[in-house]
Amino acid sequence: MNPAPDEQRFLDLINGNRPRILRVCRVYAWNSADQDDLYQEILSQIWRGLPGLKEKQFANTWLYRVAINTAISFVRKRASRSDRVVHFEHADLTRTIESQQTTEESNDDRITSLYNAIYKLNPIEKALVTLFLEDLTYEQIAEATGISANNVGVMLHRAKKKLSDLMTEEAPK
Repeated sequence: MNPAPDEQRFLDLINGNRPRILRVCRVYAWNSADQDDLYQEILSQIWRGLPGLKEKQFANTWLYRVAINTAISFVRKRASRSDRVVHFEHADLTRTIESQQTTEESNDDRITSLYNAIYKLNPIEKALVTLFLEDLTYEQIAEATGISANNVGVMLHRAKKKLSDLMTEEAPK
């Protein structure tokens, strides 16, 4: 039996963007249980919002907006529940990151350092850096985040500087 048109549209959108969604989950949630929860929440929000998506050419930008907004809400909810907040020691965090990386990525300490540094950014900076790393233009990032393209440029510049400083601090001496 063939899926209904909305189901097929959903499956096509998810299948075409699964790696991107997983990267958003990885940036906003460090343990695998939270990543799974966030992934499911993002899928749920995409499903709920799909009927309102009219223009196919904006699907990827719309998907990023849903994923980022859901991730930011997810982080806020988790942070507001003090009993659910987990404080990692640096070594534990690094082990967690490394255990979740693909074989290709685990061979590159720079990837680990990058994710470590991204984790320390605020939610908006994480969104901007994540979307920039996905090769979105400033205009596409603006559409996904609701920030003007000019502000994206300014805020992204500051986030990249902060990221560079964080990575320099963690670099082996």
